[in-house]
Amino acid sequence: MKQDLIYTHTYKQTLHMTTGLKSHLEILSKDRQTLSDLLYNVSQNNPFLEYTPSQDIQQYLEAGISNKPSLKDELYLQLHTSTKKYNEPIAHYIIESLDSHGFFDQDIQTVLSDLKCTKTQFEETLSFIQTFEPIGVAAKNSIDSLMIQLKEKGYTIAYTILKNHSKELEEKDFYTISESVFDELAHMQECNPFPCSEYDTESTTNLALPEFTIEIDEDQLKIIPKEMGNLSLDCEEVKLSKEAKKYLNEAKFYIDSINRRNKTILLLANILITHQKNYFLFQDDLKECTLKEIAQESGYSISTVSRTLSDKYYEFNDHMYPVKDLFISKTHKGSSKDSIQKAIQLLIEVENPEKPLQDEEIVEELENMELYASRRTISKYRKELNIPNSKQRKKARLY
Repeated sequence: MKQDLIYTHTYKQTLHMTTGLKSHLEILSKDRQTLSDLLYNVSQNNPFLEYTPSQDIQQYLEAGISNKPSLKDELYLQLHTSTKKYNEPIAHYIIESLDSHGFFDQDIQTVLSDLKCTKTQFEETLSFIQTFEPIGVAAKNSIDSLMIQLKEKGYTIAYTILKNHSKELEEKDFYTISESVFDELAHMQECNPFPCSEYDTESTTNLALPEFTIEIDEDQLKIIPKEMGNLSLDCEEVKLSKEAKKYLNEAKFYIDSINRRNKTILLLANILITHQKNYFLFQDDLKECTLKEIAQESGYSISTVSRTLSDKYYEFNDHMYPVKDLFISKTHKGSSKDSIQKAIQLLIEVENPEKPLQDEEIVEELENMELYASRRTISKYRKELNIPNSKQRKKARLY
């Protein structure tokens, strides 16, 4: 049988990441404060670009609002909302003595002398603080922090290896330990030796600036964008040298990129806020809303939506919030995370103190409310809300 070769044409749409496109995307991902600093520095060296930060940015700069949440504020919040009985002077001493990494490395004898307490009293309070988020806070050092995290996650073997072979691990002498422990090393890599790095432990000039303000006007939502300031091109129609043209093209690039960035943020914010309009207008629960849905509706890729809205903030009722908090995932049966978390809080507030609800019982109570989540999901959300398990709640209420 004779065989013929037949050529057919197929067409595939691909996106080539050019240098220019990559640079535009980098501008898109930057928050207002970082971008303002960048524009200021560029304008100092570029004779064609003039930049004056907006009054809004100047006010926030003067206010000194931190871009990172304060570690101390976060720990005090967890301390004061805890239902467990604790020694307040010791707890405050520990929190105030944490170093820039969130570690507590004070000499134990000095601590006992300062606090005039027993070693047992101190260690009980320290262990209590170490249960706070981020897990690993108040550890002695990075190794101790990893051990606390491994113990919390239930990685017993990895915990034992780290406890007995920390020196070999530090020197990456894995074969001295054993070739059979590499799976457990992977568990260690899941943990963060500096868990408090996401928090502000020292004074900082990094700021969180809102990208837009949400206002309510006659039962309608208005999105008011925050401007970067005055960014303009200062160039006369004269013949330019090769070097001067480079500066001119750079100036045009930044003006074009800022305009693109602002339009993209406003478009995506419009779609997202429309999804969550009842939350702003009537204080309803946040609706289930994912990056994929916003991407489909906007025509952008999921990565572009994520890049654009990550680390961005909005202002509402004189308070600032992360845009990412408006994205709400759902369980496999379709209930939103926000609804489930609020229901969990309500159920635990009204539970019988002598017989607190176990996670399995919370699952059943939620089903009666037509909300659905697995026991594992309940446990995860409960920890996110800093709510102890049933045994710990019962023990705390007995004091």
